[in-house]
Amino acid sequence: MSRKTRLQDIVLVMRRHEGPVSGTTLAETLGISLRTLYQDIAVLKAVGADIEHLPGTGYTLAPGVLLPALMLTDEQLDALSLGLVKVQDAEGPLAAPAAQLRDKVADALPDEQAQRLTGLKSDQGSAGLAAANPVSEGPWGSDRGEETATGELVFYTHPLSRGSIVHWMLEELGVAYRTVVLDYGTSMKAPDYLAINPMGKVPAIRHGDVVVTETAAICAYLADAFPQAGLAPPLALRGDYYRWLFFAAGPLETAVSLNGLLGVYPDERQQMKLGCGSLQAVADTLAGAVAGKRYIAGDAFSAADIYVGAHLSWGLQFGSIPWRPEFEAYCAGLNERPARQRSEAFLQQAMAQGA
Repeated sequence: MSRKTRLQDIVLVMRRHEGPVSGTTLAETLGISLRTLYQDIAVLKAVGADIEHLPGTGYTLAPGVLLPALMLTDEQLDALSLGLVKVQDAEGPLAAPAAQLRDKVADALPDEQAQRLTGLKSDQGSAGLAAANPVSEGPWGSDRGEETATGELVFYTHPLSRGSIVHWMLEELGVAYRTVVLDYGTSMKAPDYLAINPMGKVPAIRHGDVVVTETAAICAYLADAFPQAGLAPPLALRGDYYRWLFFAAGPLETAVSLNGLLGVYPDERQQMKLGCGSLQAVADTLAGAVAGKRYIAGDAFSAADIYVGAHLSWGLQFGSIPWRPEFEAYCAGLNERPARQRSEAFLQQAMAQGA
């Protein structure tokens, strides 16, 4: 079941209850886990649904709540329109349903996109579509990159893990994905999951036949797999993007793990043998990278901001990263992003439930 379908079903189930409905009842009715329900409730609230949680009682939905209009990129809209046109032109048994579907989708779209959907003529064909709709320039320019990969996107995680970084990334992409929440020491070490990641750790993703582990690698892969989201710059502009994405994955993670988790403070000789050097050197270097900047790799938000920003926010919150005014200013801007707030709401809900 896609997230969009689940969101619609949650609203419908809540409408059928005159009073508050418990999370357990909602989850059982929809056939989903409580963690998935909490995540979906957070998404609904983030997009404006007036849902109130009454402790010990359940959830209530304000009258008249509607889901937001269908959100499609221009490329997705053109692909849908062209496909429906071709089915209509075939004059087979699906021609009439295709026309009906086109009208229904148009009704759910903003006026400008509805006109775009219904205005494409069958004689345009693929070449006409390309000519009529040139590649639009995003924050990085007109380099669209590789074609989007296909297949179901499955996200393996635990709320209290680095999976929260990938969760933020997925929310920024705005694509459909299925979440599989695993428990430490049990399902995370089960044979089915070890076939995905022999390390028995999360996060991991499976996209069609492609499996990717390691958080930074997942973020880099997703940015390339879904170029329409604009979360990676063109190749010619990826110097800082790659540099800081993997600086955080390498020196920053290593230094924080040594100092904050293990209480190990290498001396000068030992620092020479370590790629991270000292935590102070790492912090000073990263502070210089974000000083006076809204984004770490140019003028547009990217997957590098997700990875670096998540580590800095977490480190500042728990004291594992030395405080710098540059870090505080940089993270403040990132934390205002709706996708970040949705992923954070899921984390806070999971912590409140004792995950």
